[in-house]
Amino acid sequence: MPLFGPLLIVYVVWGSTYLAMKVAVGHLPPLTLNAVRFLTAGLILYAWCAWRRRRTGHRWKRPTAREWRAGAIQGLLLPAAGTGGATWAEQELSSGVAALLLATIPLWIVIGSRVVDKERISLPVGLGLLAGVVGVAVLVNPFGGDPPDPLSAAVALGGALCWGLGSVYGRHAPRPEQPLLASAVEMLCAGAFLAVLGGVGGEFGSSAFSPVVGGGGAADGLSSEAMRSVLAVAYLIVFGSLIAYTAYEWLLQHAPPRITGTYAFVNPIVAVLLGWWLLDEQVGPRTLLAGAIIAVAVALIVLPRREDHKSDQH
Repeated sequence: MPLFGPLLIVYVVWGSTYLAMKVAVGHLPPLTLNAVRFLTAGLILYAWCAWRRRRTGHRWKRPTAREWRAGAIQGLLLPAAGTGGATWAEQELSSGVAALLLATIPLWIVIGSRVVDKERISLPVGLGLLAGVVGVAVLVNPFGGDPPDPLSAAVALGGALCWGLGSVYGRHAPRPEQPLLASAVEMLCAGAFLAVLGGVGGEFGSSAFSPVVGGGGAADGLSSEAMRSVLAVAYLIVFGSLIAYTAYEWLLQHAPPRITGTYAFVNPIVAVLLGWWLLDEQVGPRTLLAGAIIAVAVALIVLPRREDHKSDQH
């Protein structure tokens, strides 16, 4: 199955970024760290596309003004509002609450596809969406304690909405000839927007890259917590953006939206399993039950429908 590889990357890698974002935001301002993440990844991809094009003897085609405009819109909706909003919200929200709110992304994708593409929401897909949200709720049990911060919850939910609708928009937006160049444009635009927003919000003055003053009053260099945050940002750049985001962009062009959006159900499971493996966190019956529900949800959404077979025959 050609979709299996990119889906697996998005499932596993973006599941691991829950932990990386939590580590990074613990010692770095959220908008600025995401600005650094996307500007760095975007510049690397842009330079690689130019080098690759010239190396193969083809004429280098820069993105047109129309493609830059579409990339700016999608960059604002996906990396900036979606990822940036989720990272900002994780300052106050637990990863469980964030996971539950972000698990609404497939719902927004399906609703957006229904409005824009007139794609019918079949009964299995509807049941799959409902089961997916229920499964994530069982997994994270986010409302067992104090209620979540309303503003942070609203930002995370708004980010999920933007990501879902941006995913639908990306299927119709004009794109450069090189597929990876589209990802580069989106991340550069998102990084620039987040940098401006972080500057306006006063994040530059609160950067954690300033030296840590020890007991004797001397600068001892970066603390171990700050170094972990830096390494987390590096992981997000390489794996979260350069690898997983480009895989997601490929899926947007080659897979039905309902299939692409299933990663939001699978990512929390991956995050929990990594916590069990790397941090010795307990995996109890609730986790196993949630995993079973989510597996059924993904199966209902992903399994081919009758109209898919009909369309394949034409």
